[in-house]
Amino acid sequence: MKLPNSGSKQWYGVGTFLFFLFFCVLIASRLLLSVELGLKQFIGLGITAFILSCIIGLSGFFGKKTFVIICSSFSTIGFAYALFISFTRMNVGWSDVTSIISFLVISTFGIIVGVIAEIVRTLLKKSPSKKSHL
Repeated sequence: MKLPNSGSKQWYGVGTFLFFLFFCVLIASRLLLSVELGLKQFIGLGITAFILSCIIGLSGFFGKKTFVIICSSFSTIGFAYALFISFTRMNVGWSDVTSIISFLVISTFGIIVGVIAEIVRTLLKKSPSKKSHL
């Protein structure tokens, strides 16, 4: 899969797609658990999806592709695990809380790992190669 170039307007489309993807997955996990969704829950889930999609979309827009790949991967794992918890009702009575918290923790971990990977990548690109003097 080829990512758009930095500064490309395609990143707006990527961010919008990710927003709707994350929002729909979070809503689906609530509906699978038969949790009543009010306006506050919709707004909260929307804000969560918006923040995560903006972080990924803006990072790609500014050319941080390593971060985007890692963060997107962890977010995908996070919402897959949230849906798994919702399908299996793994923690009876607590599935609604554990599914959203697991999504947030895994996604946050992905952001942290992505930032570290991007810093390492930047440092490796800037470090001068030392040639052997033999």
